[in-house]
Amino acid sequence: MTISSGVTYRTEVIGSLLRPPEVKQAMNDAQADRIGREELEQIQDRAILGAISLQEECGMDVITDGEYRRMIFWDPVIATLDGLTTDESSPVMFGGDDSEEDDALQLPTVTGKLSHRDSLLQREMSYLLEHANSPTKATMPAMAQASALWLPEISEDAYPTRNEYMEDLVRLMREDIAALDEMGVDYVQLDSPRYTYACSEEGRDRLRALGIEPESWLGEMISFDNALMEGFDDITFGLHLCRGNHRSMWAVEGGYDPIAERLFNELNVNRLLLEYDSPRAGTFEPLRLVPEGKVVVLGLISSKEARVETREEILPRIEEAAQFVPVERLALSPQCGFASTLPGNLLGEDAQRRKLELISSVAGEVWG
Repeated sequence: MTISSGVTYRTEVIGSLLRPPEVKQAMNDAQADRIGREELEQIQDRAILGAISLQEECGMDVITDGEYRRMIFWDPVIATLDGLTTDESSPVMFGGDDSEEDDALQLPTVTGKLSHRDSLLQREMSYLLEHANSPTKATMPAMAQASALWLPEISEDAYPTRNEYMEDLVRLMREDIAALDEMGVDYVQLDSPRYTYACSEEGRDRLRALGIEPESWLGEMISFDNALMEGFDDITFGLHLCRGNHRSMWAVEGGYDPIAERLFNELNVNRLLLEYDSPRAGTFEPLRLVPEGKVVVLGLISSKEARVETREEILPRIEEAAQFVPVERLALSPQCGFASTLPGNLLGEDAQRRKLELISSVAGEVWG
């Protein structure tokens, strides 16, 4: 299937930026009922104006609001839908850091019928569209990602099978996308580190521990993500793949080889935003399976490390990737968000800015 990219953006962030200290403090204060939602949103509004300015000053072709209204990138689902509980939860395990801090992330679990309580996506994009001078995009968890919220024996009273839960979730999230479409949003990025669990035997074992057979699950999740996007012809869809991102740590390793042929060809996205900043992501060879018409956004700049890369490192890697996908169908980004969770990764705002400036500078050199 050939899909037109719809846009020719060469540079973009993945979603989140490092949250300013005042935003983190306000979000913690709001959770503890020390401040109300109105005061919280005023603080977030001011900070988002700074996030917009940062991206525009650094030359990003398309921007987000920095995800400053979120505690975690999952929030368009877990912070806005009823039917989820933290009474029963499962941790997401991370590696790659020697910190003794308790870094386990606890995700809520589906225990009741889903319904919309709020729309974070609509609030985010309404403000961003009002204040940005550049093209914008919305970011949200892919349906494959959200499949993790259904757990055997815990969720079955509400939804006897994972697929019944997924069907209801797709219905609700399509309502959000329809509203974004009406607002004029024309680019939606789906985030799914979950797909990369099928890239390694360790990750596949984690899926099997949840009663999931990786091969059939992959096909089912592609179908649900396609159902989410179906019919929104004025929206460009992207899929972001990484291997987890929390305080500069990752969850799984493995190249795209085991999933590339099916995912790149069967999933009806226009842009593939692929983590490629470390050997954990494997080689560029799977890119040979990307069909004509799809754009590959190379995540070559690490959002996990404080060290700022150089053009001498990045340019040869773009040339290497161009052996498998023509350079006119390539673009450049960080490998993931700078703060997929509230604490953010282990680097400072100066390094973040310099990395974004590097992306813009290299893109100008390669694509003009």
